[in-house]
Amino acid sequence: MKKLTKQLLLFLTFVLFYSVHAQSPLQEGFGYLEKGDLVNGKAFFEKYLEKHPENKTAKLCYGRAVGLSGEPERAKKIFQELLDSDPKNIEYNINAAECLLWNSEFKVALVRYQELTQTFDPNPIIQLGLANTYSNLKNYKKAIHHYHEGLRLNPKVLGIYIGLAYTHVANNQNKKALETIDKALTIDPNHEQLSGLKRDIQNKFKPKFNQINSITFDSGDNQSINSNNEYIHPLSTKSMVGIFYNYRESVFLLTNNTSKQYNLGVKASHDVTNKINLLAEAGLLDINGENTYRDITYKVGAKIKLAYNQDLNIYYQKEYHNFNVQLINAEISQNHFFANYHILTKYKIGLFSQFYNTQQSDDNSRNLLFTSLYYLINNNPPIKVGFNSVIMGFEIERPTVYFSPKKYLVYEGFFDFSLFKSSSKWVTSGIVAFGFQVINEDQQQSFRAELNAGYKPNEQISAVCYGKYSNQAVGNAAGFEFNEIGIKFNYRF
Repeated sequence: MKKLTKQLLLFLTFVLFYSVHAQSPLQEGFGYLEKGDLVNGKAFFEKYLEKHPENKTAKLCYGRAVGLSGEPERAKKIFQELLDSDPKNIEYNINAAECLLWNSEFKVALVRYQELTQTFDPNPIIQLGLANTYSNLKNYKKAIHHYHEGLRLNPKVLGIYIGLAYTHVANNQNKKALETIDKALTIDPNHEQLSGLKRDIQNKFKPKFNQINSITFDSGDNQSINSNNEYIHPLSTKSMVGIFYNYRESVFLLTNNTSKQYNLGVKASHDVTNKINLLAEAGLLDINGENTYRDITYKVGAKIKLAYNQDLNIYYQKEYHNFNVQLINAEISQNHFFANYHILTKYKIGLFSQFYNTQQSDDNSRNLLFTSLYYLINNNPPIKVGFNSVIMGFEIERPTVYFSPKKYLVYEGFFDFSLFKSSSKWVTSGIVAFGFQVINEDQQQSFRAELNAGYKPNEQISAVCYGKYSNQAVGNAAGFEFNEIGIKFNYRF
């Protein structure tokens, strides 16, 4: 879901009050503001005010250009000067209130807009500002109400449709967002922002094909070739079905013992509400090697939006140990119950937690708790730094078959980064983590890293190469190095 960002909101309420002040000397500046050309707009009105400092319309436009170009505190002073000269002027009041949004003073803006609804006659631009404020505060229900109030007062204000559409998207109401955009495009069929938003939403619900091909190898002389493929076909903005095919060929290099795995299955998901998504998948697993067997694997779960900044996912899954040939031949199935919880606060501090309870067919069991506390340095491109911990333990230790200590701990610091914005054609991202791990009473250093690099020539295609390295223990009590290299390919039809 594409969130309603502050950068977008900067332009939602730009309505040409200035058309009623149609002085020809100012038309060039009005045009700059209407197009969002803030650099030229700011320069134009600054130069104009040097010769005509008494022109309040020019000063108002200059305040908008200053505030929208990243100086909201300075714009506040400009609008306050205008208000001091005429406290009852509706244009001055509306711009002063909107400036609070530019400065992220959302609670103060809410009070100001509520006062304006009491002071002035019903006004669609005041309703738009009030709706934008509620949307910033993530109160989407009230935001949508006030957008509709604005449209009731004036159904021709495109800024209201833009705000309403983005709020529907933020609230996972994509069908309503498309309906809103279509209504707006009857007013202005060539509106670039609305047309672009419509394309973005429609692209999310186009059929797509995803493929990951990789090679893994480790210091325990295990190697595998993997190919994971899936085709997803949306039935609507709420439901999708898909098919997947996974292939894995594992080899123990010392003996050349080989096992091949095939897994063919189907999957589906459905949004029960805009906050709850149910999903399920089932596949037929076919193992060919020293030990040959077949079984059904499956996964069911629910993704729940607890709040605008909180997510809870709950799953139940059956799969088989398949890390190396020895484990594949052991024919050990795993039944996982696991849950993920994520919260990102307004202070950009996030917490992700994951808990696993695993029951195995060899009468063993495992509990695992992963916790990540991080700080989001930048939104787009995303850059974050933080601290991870893992607490894991098996009921029975079986180190000759698989990694199964009574106590396993990992503590690490990490840096997660992307170099390009999501709109860029280039993809470069990675993560580096360093710390230590404890296997029962044995302590070792821990290091892992991942790098992704790729290219997106258009909205349809992306190809990314990646590499991973980790020395965290995953196969025996002594721990060993693990490597993976691969290619991810995505295509939207």
